[in-house]
Amino acid sequence: MMHCPYCNQESAAQPNEGLAVCAVCMNPFVIMAQGHSVKATAPAGAQDIREIAKPGSIGGEILKALPKSLAELPVLPEISQRVMKKLRDPEMSMTDLAEIIREDQAIAIKILQLANSAMYGGLQEIRDLNAACARLGSRTIANAVQAVANGNLYITGNQVFRDHMQQLWRHALASAHCSYEIANVLAEPRADELFVAGLIHDIGRAVLLDVVANQYRGVLADLRNSPDLLDEVFESYSPLVGLNVVIKWNLPPEFRMTTYFLRNAQNVHNEPARVLTNIVALGEAVAETSGYGLGMNVTSLLGMPAARALGMTDMKLAMVRADLDEKLSGLLEISSPAA
Repeated sequence: MMHCPYCNQESAAQPNEGLAVCAVCMNPFVIMAQGHSVKATAPAGAQDIREIAKPGSIGGEILKALPKSLAELPVLPEISQRVMKKLRDPEMSMTDLAEIIREDQAIAIKILQLANSAMYGGLQEIRDLNAACARLGSRTIANAVQAVANGNLYITGNQVFRDHMQQLWRHALASAHCSYEIANVLAEPRADELFVAGLIHDIGRAVLLDVVANQYRGVLADLRNSPDLLDEVFESYSPLVGLNVVIKWNLPPEFRMTTYFLRNAQNVHNEPARVLTNIVALGEAVAETSGYGLGMNVTSLLGMPAARALGMTDMKLAMVRADLDEKLSGLLEISSPAA
C-alpha cells in the first residue's frame, strides 16, 4: 500500500495510474516504480497545496467547493469511451461504428448533420447513418463524437459567464484539432487519444468558472468583478481541478499527465506521456495564435520548449494550420452547447 508523500495517509491508487490525488490532503503525487515496488513522490516543482490554499483564502475556498462540484459533474457519455475503444480494434468496421452511434439518437443526428455540412457534403443529401460514416471516415466520426459529448459540459446558467464559457469551448475544440493534426504530422499513432486530450486539457478552467458562477457571496463571488485575479486563479488551480475531473471520469492514465503537466511537460517522468503532453501544449499554442485563444502570451511557436522537443518546423506547423477555420466550422456547429 502506498502512502501520500505529504500527509502519509494510505492511498488506494494503483501503480498503472502514474499520477493520483490524495483523498485526504488533496495533493497530487506521482507513482514511481522502484525495482519490484512502487513509491508515491511529490511532482517535480510542486508545493504542498495546504500551504498555498489556506482556509478562508481563495485557494482554500476552491478546495472546499471542489468535492461538491466534482460530485455534481455530468457523467461523460459512455459512447465517447466506447468509440475510442472501438477504434483500437483492428477488426473494426464502419458498420460497427455506426451501430454504437445509433444507440445515442442525439449524437447520431449530429453525425448526419456533419456529413451534410459544407466541409463534407456531397452532391446528394445523406439520411442514413451508415452512409454518413462511410462519407466521413472513422477518424472524423470519432472526433465528432468526442466533440459533441464534451460540448455540453461547457454550459453555465450564469448569463455573465456564458460568453466566457463559449470561448473556453472554442479554445478546447481548436486545441483538440491542432493536437490531432500535430500527431498526424509526426506520425504519432495515438492521434485519436490526443484529440480527446486536447478537448479536456483545460477542463479544470471550465469547472472553476462554474464554481465561481454559482457563488453568491464570499471571496469566490468577488472574483466576478476581478478578471485579472480570476485569470491568476485559473493558472494556479485549473491543472489540479482538471486532474480531479480526469480521475472522476476514469479516463486513461495518460490524460492525467496531459492535463496536470500541460505547461510543465519537462516534469513528466514518463517519456511516452511527455511526448503526448508536449503535443497538447503545442496544439493549445497553435489554437491560441490562430484566433481560438484565451489571451495566452505566445511570442514564437517554434521557440516553445514543446516545439523544440517534438522537432517541429515551419513546414510542419503550416500543415497543422492548413484550412483550420474550415475544418473547425463543422465541428463547432454540431458541438456548441447552443447547437
